[in-house]
Amino acid sequence: MGCCDACIRCLGRIPYASLIATILLAAGIAVFCGSFYTAVIQTRTLFSFDFRSVTDNFFNLTEALKWSAVGITAFMGVYAFILLLIGFLATGASKEKKYCGFGTGLGSRITVAFFLVLTYIIFIGWLLMSCMGVIPSLFFYLTVIVKATPYTVGNQNCLNLQQFGLDVVFNTTNNNTPGNTALGSNMWEYCGNDYNKFQADGFQLFNLYIVALVGALVVTISLVHYLMCLSANYAHLKDSGKIYKYEETKYREEQELHNIVTNSKEKLNY
Repeated sequence: MGCCDACIRCLGRIPYASLIATILLAAGIAVFCGSFYTAVIQTRTLFSFDFRSVTDNFFNLTEALKWSAVGITAFMGVYAFILLLIGFLATGASKEKKYCGFGTGLGSRITVAFFLVLTYIIFIGWLLMSCMGVIPSLFFYLTVIVKATPYTVGNQNCLNLQQFGLDVVFNTTNNNTPGNTALGSNMWEYCGNDYNKFQADGFQLFNLYIVALVGALVVTISLVHYLMCLSANYAHLKDSGKIYKYEETKYREEQELHNIVTNSKEKLNY
């Protein structure tokens, strides 16, 4: 029975809601980082193969994006661990009603409130990232899946990225020339074999960006779970503080009453 009681107490201390949110966040951030990092590198390769070259600004942008994905992953991992730790501390205090330490202090409520606000800000950031993730997915959906914009030159299918405003990513100041000037004389035109390569690589990129978008949405959902957990923990800690003050006042009154009774008995005996 003692072992079973100990196991039950340990299980009662586990913040299951925070644990589920942490698992969701870990899965989402792993999927997002892996797919987005690979997609950014392959996108730059797609825009710079053969005679094409990208501008320094686009190259620096892709470098910033891929390393930002790594940095965001590391930050979210540490942040998830902190939130899970807060969940363990708050759950232990509220479940067992131990009115000491983290469970009743003003600092604990301030800490939870701080992370509640910070989590909301991060949630807004991930929501915006999810919305921005739709842009590359939609681009490759139109050009690869729907194939809404190809035209024909010399019985060869061609795709002109200028109509999407992507001609600005190509470096037109170099002396490179296309291998077949009859089939697309600009860097932003993909014709013949280049068009076929764009379709094959673009389909893979479409899948990668979709997976990255799904990962970002999973992270966003996990942050909503964290917001609910932090709100509940804040309410529990606030109630624990009120109960602690009540118990402390009750204890003092009982001590005072005990002292009065003791003094009265001593006087009567005297």
